[in-house]
Amino acid sequence: MNKKILTLLTSSILLLSSCESALDISPEGRKDLDEIFSSEVTTGAYLNGCYQEFPQFGLGYYFWTSTPEALSDNAWEYHTEPAMCIVQAYKDNIKPQRGKNYLIMDIGPSGNFLNISSWDLYYRNINRCNVFLSRIATATVPSEQDRLRWTAEARVLRAFYYMELMMRFGDIPLLTDPTPLEYSNELLKKSSIKTIADFIVSECRDVIENSSELPWRITAPSESERMTKSVAAAVMSRSVLWAASPLCNKGNDYWEEAESVTDYALNKLLSNGFELYTNVLNPSVFGENAYFEYNCTQMDISTSPVDKESILASRQVINNWWDVMGTPICSPNKVGLCPTQELVDAFPMNNGKYVVDLAKPYLDENHLKPNLIAGSGYDEKNPYVNRDPRFYALVLYNGSIVRNAADQEVTVETYNGGNSGLQMGTTLRTCTGYYSRKHYHPLSRRNGPAYNASQRIFRLAELYLNYAEAAAECGHLDQAAKAIEPIRKRVNMPNIDISGKSKEQVILEIRNERRIELAYEGLRYYDIRRWNNPNEDMPTVRVETGMWIEKNPDNSYTYQRFRIGDTYDSASGKWAGTGWDKGCYSKKYLFHPLEQEEADRLYALTGEIWQNPGW
Repeated sequence: MNKKILTLLTSSILLLSSCESALDISPEGRKDLDEIFSSEVTTGAYLNGCYQEFPQFGLGYYFWTSTPEALSDNAWEYHTEPAMCIVQAYKDNIKPQRGKNYLIMDIGPSGNFLNISSWDLYYRNINRCNVFLSRIATATVPSEQDRLRWTAEARVLRAFYYMELMMRFGDIPLLTDPTPLEYSNELLKKSSIKTIADFIVSECRDVIENSSELPWRITAPSESERMTKSVAAAVMSRSVLWAASPLCNKGNDYWEEAESVTDYALNKLLSNGFELYTNVLNPSVFGENAYFEYNCTQMDISTSPVDKESILASRQVINNWWDVMGTPICSPNKVGLCPTQELVDAFPMNNGKYVVDLAKPYLDENHLKPNLIAGSGYDEKNPYVNRDPRFYALVLYNGSIVRNAADQEVTVETYNGGNSGLQMGTTLRTCTGYYSRKHYHPLSRRNGPAYNASQRIFRLAELYLNYAEAAAECGHLDQAAKAIEPIRKRVNMPNIDISGKSKEQVILEIRNERRIELAYEGLRYYDIRRWNNPNEDMPTVRVETGMWIEKNPDNSYTYQRFRIGDTYDSASGKWAGTGWDKGCYSKKYLFHPLEQEEADRLYALTGEIWQNPGW
């Protein structure tokens, strides 16, 4: 590709290009399409415009938090900033009106709110993809190879946007042709999630099979976040899983199709050089925990990558996790997401046995009485020993080690009176008794060297889990277990044991595996929803707990579970109260609301209700 074109393409993804005027073009204004597509420079710039304000995910939400994780049952983040979505969602104070609909106010590359809703953003970029695809066949381009690659790239990017829209909003319009200025919105109709998923699968499969110019992976850092065949495989795999799930399938059984598609996508990746990250490069820091090291590294974009697992990562690379997801030892700006006790309970012992019964993890509605499995090896008086190695890569607990600004190893003390003890009502202390470890390099510290960590949008492990879930739903339990094995093997864990277990039990184990493997990557929020029935609330989100620890005179500890929002009585040494409901548990939060003004406008034009239920 011509160097001038490449520079233009990569720079204006971040809205830094001097050719911004070429992005808002007819039918959006400013410049005639014939003129745009008569130049190889502006043709490339138009494709670039299709990426404009590409979502950052990870901590790329307002004030450095992962909103999806904070709204799931994996984490709780205490904050009082009214512009933060989590503050309003915890109070069930999200409103569909413009300016108050924080669920759909996306964050751009600069970290600030975009002056556009996710609904408008994705449809604007979809229309740009449609315009590009309608013109590229006759456009002036640097080479025929570029024409073929750019065509495939725009198709995958459009599929990605549709995947995001259906996960957020449910049934949506499917538009594949340019929308002219004179387009009548009276013609707009909603398509089902299944229809959208079928379109995505068809587009992505065709690109994979027939677009030889589109690479499987990006090999130059300047091209990061560009679409590839591997992204196409990941998008189709995630999309088909959504269409088959209870929230979306409208009573139909699409699991066989989901199994076929997820199997296809996984095997395409495996046959084109993708593999799990299994070799630890720095054992003096990470021991044998390849999962830990992987999540503390930057995506390797090169011709011979060490990281062959990552498919797509955010351009936003964080090197100061201690400042936005840290502990008081590191004097952070905030401690950020605090893992819940429910997430901690999800990690099995290192012998593969579960701590709690996955079918009924708690014996009371406040989650204060865990339904412990006898013989697992779990010790309530020493709860953090001999756990799944991924636990130690995700959670900072009482007894963990971090480095302070003076580069000294310091033990994290989350007990009452400790250096990192729990304290409600502040952003500088944990509200659950735990701090986050994932992506936080063990050598990272204030005043220390930077250790960049990528926030992955897609990685190979997810596709193993997608296939395992679909296979289990089809009753193919042996195949499902086989797909889980590489993920468990990476952390030296025994594989799930399916002997004598029902299909329902195995599905629960795979869902739990998905939860811990992908924790803090933004997917738990969506998984809870797609596994839910359309007309039911989400009780797993409503009640969340933490762990209060008292240090005894003999240096042993006493552990007491508490419901987040309860009050500690120092006189009695007990927690009491009714706790806080995480307000986003109700069924209306299964899908995001459109801005009410947009929903009203579309209703006036089409006579159909566009707003999602409950809003």
